[in-house]
Amino acid sequence: MSGTLGNFFAYVQRVWLGHLPGELIRAILVAAVFEGLVYLARLWILRRMRPVLLRDAGAPAPVRVQRRRMLLALPLACSRGVLYVVAILMILRIFRLQTAAELLPVGLALVLACLVVFWRPLRDMAQGYLILYDHLYTHGDRVRLGDREGTVQEIQLRWTHLVADDGTPIYIPHTQVGEVVNLSRKHKTVTEAETEASQ
Repeated sequence: MSGTLGNFFAYVQRVWLGHLPGELIRAILVAAVFEGLVYLARLWILRRMRPVLLRDAGAPAPVRVQRRRMLLALPLACSRGVLYVVAILMILRIFRLQTAAELLPVGLALVLACLVVFWRPLRDMAQGYLILYDHLYTHGDRVRLGDREGTVQEIQLRWTHLVADDGTPIYIPHTQVGEVVNLSRKHKTVTEAETEASQ
């Protein structure tokens, strides 16, 4: 019994009176600093995106809410993801784990695998984000997207839902949108090249 108690006290002395308390305090400080950075990044993104979010001021409230949610989701998620990854790597280094030798190669391999597997959906989402960012069309607009024409029923990141004159629903992946003619805005034509140039 005394041997077990002695082993327990030796363990407490080795762990809790050694390097662990200092490492925990530094890890908590790193986490707190990066939580503050995430909050500041959110404020900066909201301020920078304000003019873009106001382009749909005349649209119905549900349409504005959906567009703004989709436009803000990507930059907020990216900034949060980058800051959290950096914070986790720093905390692992505090606890003396070899992140460069073990975690980074695995992480890079996973990213490359995701890019290969989800290349087409990611392209659709990127093009959809640009369409929403430039506010090329919105719910209720009559548009011609390439050789297809109809009234916009819904815009998601990957596709646009049109309703043709005969009531036929048309779902167009954003990589197939091509030229955009918004017939509800005085026949103003916007090509993909002009969309990219505006960025």
